[in-house]
Amino acid sequence: MNRIILAGTILLTGLATTSTQAQYRPAGGEKNLELMVAPLGGSPITMAGIKYRSFSSANKAMRVGLFLGFDNKTTVTQDEDSQSKALELKKKESSITIGIQPGIEKHLAGTERLSPYFGGYVDLNYTTKSKKDETDLVLTNGTHQLGYDKTTSGSLGIGVNAVAGFDYYIAKSLYLGTELGFGIATTMPMKSKSETVKLNDDGTGTATVSGDGKKDNVSKFQVGPNVVGQLRLGWLF
Repeated sequence: MNRIILAGTILLTGLATTSTQAQYRPAGGEKNLELMVAPLGGSPITMAGIKYRSFSSANKAMRVGLFLGFDNKTTVTQDEDSQSKALELKKKESSITIGIQPGIEKHLAGTERLSPYFGGYVDLNYTTKSKKDETDLVLTNGTHQLGYDKTTSGSLGIGVNAVAGFDYYIAKSLYLGTELGFGIATTMPMKSKSETVKLNDDGTGTATVSGDGKKDNVSKFQVGPNVVGQLRLGWLF
């Protein structure tokens, strides 16, 4: 009986020691990846980019957010018709977005599981968009050729943000957090380019017309608060 009591005492002492020594918050040297979680939204898990952090100490971390997005959509606007010799026409739209957000964080004392922090980051992004509408060109001899109207535009963005937030460790090396901030940002549009393939003057063939300009370009400058509307789920390794 005494042996059973002694073994139980040793086991409980070991568990208590393990619990006491569990390291929830980073001590320095850890790496960190996180994604966004929207538990009350239509898409519970969203990937609005990936954030990586490297803790040089228990209270200092370097961070960088990365985003690479590509979207492509094709819509058939006219079916091919062998009787009328009409061509199949399509409308094509595509966009590419690249963003990088390097920054730094200062983590405060908090508690064993709660790690409040403040810091800042620079937001750099590049976006390009392309739109192409195909047209059915009928030459004077009755043949059909494919024409189109194509426009390409893009923008460069830069911003500086001060942020404050916290990480709450729900398990060892696994946390939920949120963040808010205040910053300035500007968006500078690039010169738009256009290309059109149409009938030539006498209708016997096609001609290509190209151009560029700033028409419909919009520059933006913003100052104000910003809030991340999702919870951040991250893990240390």
